[in-house]
Amino acid sequence: MTDILLQSGAWQARLLPEAGGLIAALTCGGLPILRTMPPGATDPLAAACFPMVPWCNRIGAGRFGWEGRVVALAPNFPPERHAIHGHGWQSPWQVESQTPEACVLLHRHDGAAPGWPWAYEARQAVALTDAGCRITLSLTNRSERFMPGGIGLHPYLRRRPESRVTFSAERVVDVGADMLPTGAMRAADHFADFARGAPLPEATIDHCFTGWAGRAEVRDDLGTITLAAEGAEHLHLYAPEAPDILCLEPVNHAPDAANTGAMPLCAPGESISLTLRITAT
Repeated sequence: MTDILLQSGAWQARLLPEAGGLIAALTCGGLPILRTMPPGATDPLAAACFPMVPWCNRIGAGRFGWEGRVVALAPNFPPERHAIHGHGWQSPWQVESQTPEACVLLHRHDGAAPGWPWAYEARQAVALTDAGCRITLSLTNRSERFMPGGIGLHPYLRRRPESRVTFSAERVVDVGADMLPTGAMRAADHFADFARGAPLPEATIDHCFTGWAGRAEVRDDLGTITLAAEGAEHLHLYAPEAPDILCLEPVNHAPDAANTGAMPLCAPGESISLTLRITAT
């Protein structure tokens, strides 16, 4: 399996394209910025970061209506009955170009396979500089009709007992026991006052924050990790009771958007993209 190593100054990244377009590690000066994937592992859920395309989070029961027909998606995360995180994270990506500091990965879907009846191309560009890491994910509609288009990144950040998370948002999408939106919204400080910086509560958070300002910080005893995103109006926070998992996911739509009418649209030939910049002090 292809293993790509990128480096610029103190920054180093390792990529596993064939395992799902994964970033397996991201370090600065030897310190983990994202969690490091265990040697030999290929499971995206053990990765440092994986791409979400052509949708993010869950589509209820893997079904949604579109132009008078039902689109049925196979559940891809058993035993959960929903379709989750798209196709890209479970598909091989090809290396389109590579330098010592940067790499562009390509994933194509021809629209003929069961489940997603639109052809598309997705590109993930990972670039290091002396200042940090930049990840750009793009989705291009290669079909002849409008396509719902979801993109997002799923980074697993360093989490320590001292970690405090800071970001500003407008509201939190309320979800039920099935993790699908109930239609209600909660105040942005429902779980903690993240606008002022707060430790993570003991209970699991797996919720989408809307009206995200595009910036987040994680502070701990090793320093500060800063995320800055463009093209992502929402931030999905996943912080389970497991003390080593913290995901701050920039996404362009909320969970189950295909069924709530809030899915972004791509015209034939149109591309959408988001960029995440990761720095650290």
